[in-house]
Amino acid sequence: MKRIINITLLFLLIISCRKNDEETIEGPSLNDLYGPFNILSNLELNDSVNFSTGESVTFEMEISKNTNWEIEILGSSTGAKRKFSGNNRIISLENAKWEGGADAFPSFGLEKSHITIRFPNEENAPSIKDSITITGLKKDKGTLITSFENEFQHHWDFFNQETVNGSITCSDGNAAKGDCCYKWNGLVNWTKPDGTYEWAIGNININAPDSGFSLPANASTLFFNMGNKMVHTNGINNCFIQFSFDEDDNGDGVFDPGSEDRFIYQYWYENDQWNLISFKYDDLKYDSDGNIAEVKGNGLPEPSKLISIEVFFLANAATGEISEAYADHIIFTENEPYKP
Repeated sequence: MKRIINITLLFLLIISCRKNDEETIEGPSLNDLYGPFNILSNLELNDSVNFSTGESVTFEMEISKNTNWEIEILGSSTGAKRKFSGNNRIISLENAKWEGGADAFPSFGLEKSHITIRFPNEENAPSIKDSITITGLKKDKGTLITSFENEFQHHWDFFNQETVNGSITCSDGNAAKGDCCYKWNGLVNWTKPDGTYEWAIGNININAPDSGFSLPANASTLFFNMGNKMVHTNGINNCFIQFSFDEDDNGDGVFDPGSEDRFIYQYWYENDQWNLISFKYDDLKYDSDGNIAEVKGNGLPEPSKLISIEVFFLANAATGEISEAYADHIIFTENEPYKP
């Protein structure tokens, strides 16, 4: 009798261990590793989407196993791109909801967008293709300074070298967002009186209207953002954008360079594509080496006192190359960088 009881207990212990092992097993299931791949429900999309009214696009599909999938959205006119990816059996709003944004500049426009869904790890799996037309653009979150869509404003000013054309250009397909952007183009290939090569190409001063920029007061949560593209230069270390942020510390409506804060930020060439320049406004109190910047006012970045933003394009004349650069969509956002 005792022998039978011991055998029964041993059998129950083995069963219990096997059950625990199954519940805590790690790694992919046999179905995910060796099971057949099938699409169990097809993708269904509307013909159009209006992001400006809060509409979104949800990609909903069910497949037979957990496997890698990729969704790519490509704007037919702008070339804007948005990608989703995952490793799930169910594709849904939890992992593939498009609210109109792009991964980087350029942004989407009012255009047909082509959609491709791939399963890269599944041999002979089909690529699913569809399209959807954007009839309304997503609304930006933040304080837009300018996207250069409304012509040159009377309270702005600019400088260009005599061989440089610097102006707002529209309808040439080069904007980061919308139809227009600011462009510099020209050849500067001379030396200054001291024998050094000239770097100044041109700038635009975006002065605040009489009502001000109406920015939030907290510099530590405020981000400055701008789209930038530099091309036709000699690359790294030979061109950059310099920003100057002038603050009216005494509130008289005029910037005094001898007694008020001018904060400087430099962004050097990375590539000849559109890039998002984004940084926290509070970080302007530091120079490029991480030390406290030397300024003439109280040294505190105070966005509510900002009255002018200068965007200055500089390139090395020693390269002998035509210098070309674009600026677009200057916007302040709170808590995070701008999302194109």
